[in-house]
Amino acid sequence: MKRTVEIVLGSIALALQLLVIILVVPLLAFISLQFPEIISPKFEAWYAWFVVIVLAVGFFLGIVALIILKNSPKRSGIIFIVTGIFMFFLTLGATLIQTVLFVIAGIMCIVRQPTNQNVTVNSEI
Repeated sequence: MKRTVEIVLGSIALALQLLVIILVVPLLAFISLQFPEIISPKFEAWYAWFVVIVLAVGFFLGIVALIILKNSPKRSGIIFIVTGIFMFFLTLGATLIQTVLFVIAGIMCIVRQPTNQNVTVNSEI
């Protein structure tokens, strides 16, 4: 069965995830190393780096889910859903778009049933 929609949704989520990682890591490093005096004392730098780590783990789990999609769509769907939900809660909602795309792809992986092309009718009378 073709899983084009799931692959497209997962790929869009992964592209957004990679874009955020590529934009956030240099920005965090630059600000924390070059201008430590402008950082508010209430700013918790460890949480920003924790979010980057969660994004990277979610990115790699999304790649794993896309790789196993053809062979085991139910397992891939579970990985998509769990990854999306954990990313959403661990980043306090910062990954809303990626979470929605991962969860929709996961639900589609689990719910869609393969169509049997070789249906034989036994017509013994």
